Amino acid sequence: MAVNPFSYTLASTALNTQRVQFELQFNLLQNTLINRHNDKIEEISTTPASVRHKIDSLAKRQQNLVNALPALADFRQGNLNNKGALEKLFDEVSTLFQTFNQDANVDADEVAAFETQREIVAQKMENLYVFSHPDINDGKVIQRLKEDVAAVRALEVNVGTLASNSGVADSLTALQTEVSVAITVTQNTVSTTLDLEQRIESKFADVESKLIELTTKEQARREAEIADAEGVLGNLLRALSLSFESNSQLSQALTNRLKPFTPPPGSTLNIFS
Repeated sequence: MAVNPFSYTLASTALNTQRVQFELQFNLLQNTLINRHNDKIEEISTTPASVRHKIDSLAKRQQNLVNALPALADFRQGNLNNKGALEKLFDEVSTLFQTFNQDANVDADEVAAFETQREIVAQKMENLYVFSHPDINDGKVIQRLKEDVAAVRALEVNVGTLASNSGVADSLTALQTEVSVAITVTQNTVSTTLDLEQRIESKFADVESKLIELTTKEQARREAEIADAEGVLGNLLRALSLSFESNSQLSQALTNRLKPFTPPPGSTLNIFS
């Protein structure tokens, strides 16, 4: 039986030891590279301070716009309700005027009708609500009308001629004008509020668009840099693996050269061996 040369045995043992050592070193290096890769991914996934500041600023602005809308909607609806109440109030003031202004004289029945209708007018004035908003000037027309309630209740007509009650007629004419102006101002307030709501909604849409664009770009940056990092890691690991395979194959080839040649069984060379 042929005995392998000591050099071949030594080289073969060294090759096996080398393979084990490389596997260990490769695993350690691989784990190190993976840990560094994970650290890099975490760094990439962290939004830069400048971008984060922009996103936070846009989000805060967006939230402020959202918070502003409910108050405006309530203010607009309140003024719409007041407008309808003012239109009815105008009709009631006209009715109050007619209770004693049918002819040149005022009798007891007209006085009674005036007093009943006067309370209806005063009650409708009291039932008006005062709405306010810091960004809209409504001229305080509702507040001024409510301040006139006591003056309306103080109006009195007396039995006699229409001329003798002209002061009441003048007061009611002024009240009609005041109510008419309040209707116009309140309608303008509603329109102004609606315009402001629409501007806020437009600003919200603009901020939303910028926020989406910014976050989309940030997401795309992350995905691109993560893909690059994964590519670099993959290339490094492949390069290490190929390097090991090349070195291993070279060492194996050198070791095989040290092994003595043994003819195949049945070969004529066995006659001389």
